[in-house]
Amino acid sequence: MSAVHPPAPEKRMSVEATTPSRELKILREKTERFLGKSATGWSAVQDRYEIPYSATRLVVHPIDWTHGKTLLRFIAPLLLEVPPGPELFRRLSEFNNTTIFGKYYHHDGTVFIEHNLLGESVDGEEFRATLASVAHHADHLVDALQAEFGGRKWKQDG
Repeated sequence: MSAVHPPAPEKRMSVEATTPSRELKILREKTERFLGKSATGWSAVQDRYEIPYSATRLVVHPIDWTHGKTLLRFIAPLLLEVPPGPELFRRLSEFNNTTIFGKYYHHDGTVFIEHNLLGESVDGEEFRATLASVAHHADHLVDALQAEFGGRKWKQDG
């Protein structure tokens, strides 16, 4: 199975650099500490961290943002190979109106849920709550979305 990667942040939000900023290095260290206390089975994959979870995976992606600030992205692909359409977008909009942690969207045939935190101020409790919430919503909605719109679930074993 080909790798499914979450969409990259918009270019205006990212710093194109070959060397991570000092702030990003600090956020990566903090993220690894939080993951060590909050999750099992996680692995570092390039510049992000992946945690298998039920029918999906969680991606925790620390990034440089703007003016020396960082973001911590929590992303879960819900379904792959889902055709875009007005009914899908309407349903995702309904979810966005009722979900506290996360935004739902469709990108390149994949439905995602994502929530972002400011890297400099994130603490362990906020990290765990966001990780749990994104995982819960992804796991809770994947079957209903698949029944309604098709597609296939992402599975760790491919």
